[in-house]
Amino acid sequence: MKKIILCLGALTLIGCGSDSGKTAADHADYVVIGKSVNTRQEPTGELNLLNTVFFAEVFQTKEAVAAGGTVMNSVLTGPGNAEAGLEFDMGEARYLTGGRTETIEELDTMFPDSTYHFSFDTPDGNIRNLPARFTRDGDESLNPGPIRLSLYQGDAPADPNAIDPDQDLIVRWSPFEKGASDPDGIIDDMIYAMFGNCMGEETVHSGHAFDLGSLTYIESEFTIPASALNAGQGHMIEVEHSNMETDIFEGIETIVTYAASTFLDIYTTGENTENPNCPAVPMAFDGGANDRIRGGQ
Repeated sequence: MKKIILCLGALTLIGCGSDSGKTAADHADYVVIGKSVNTRQEPTGELNLLNTVFFAEVFQTKEAVAAGGTVMNSVLTGPGNAEAGLEFDMGEARYLTGGRTETIEELDTMFPDSTYHFSFDTPDGNIRNLPARFTRDGDESLNPGPIRLSLYQGDAPADPNAIDPDQDLIVRWSPFEKGASDPDGIIDDMIYAMFGNCMGEETVHSGHAFDLGSLTYIESEFTIPASALNAGQGHMIEVEHSNMETDIFEGIETIVTYAASTFLDIYTTGENTENPNCPAVPMAFDGGANDRIRGGQ
């Protein structure tokens, strides 16, 4: 995607280039801040609220990742629990979570709907106070409603407790009713489908924001290939609906998301001959499934 580079140099001090002609936007691709509602779907179809969470991410460009990570000293500031500044971890996507609560109302008390600011350093300019604002239309939450998942194999409904490991698994979800196209043309509301093995390792992902072929609000299903299914083992599915507000600041896209995720455990038939250490209940590859032990990354 073509980036729009603006060097304002007013309220925010940003390096707008170096001797190489590069800017901070050559290191930080886009930033995300959000509030998410996480739900567990039982094999019976029952939906149980797990938690709500406040999070933020700085996604590095592919070149920055290949260089070993060039976005450094990332900090988020804002009202509530972010007043003193929250530091991002040093993973490939610089990431932080601001704690988990049982309801969005409790989360809003900790992290009010207001403006938050990203600050970080790069070799070609330092970002200071990049703004991202939560807005709300009246009293209605912008978070999508709970997502209900259904499974199919061979054009027939599939039992989550008896998945054939030799067939592709089709995951379908309830409509993304709050999803829409982006009036600014940056990125439409997204759907993410993810799949992990019994050890809590993510093995399939439908694509991140701005990836070619990633899912938008109009999609209704995603196929997990049979090659990702291990006989006689548990696995975990996650589907997220992301309602997003977008902007561009100094060539770096900002996404403010109100999201919802549903997690579903599945179990394949057959004998487990590949991993004798596979736990009876699959580990989680996402912290949103906090009713499961967190596995590897």
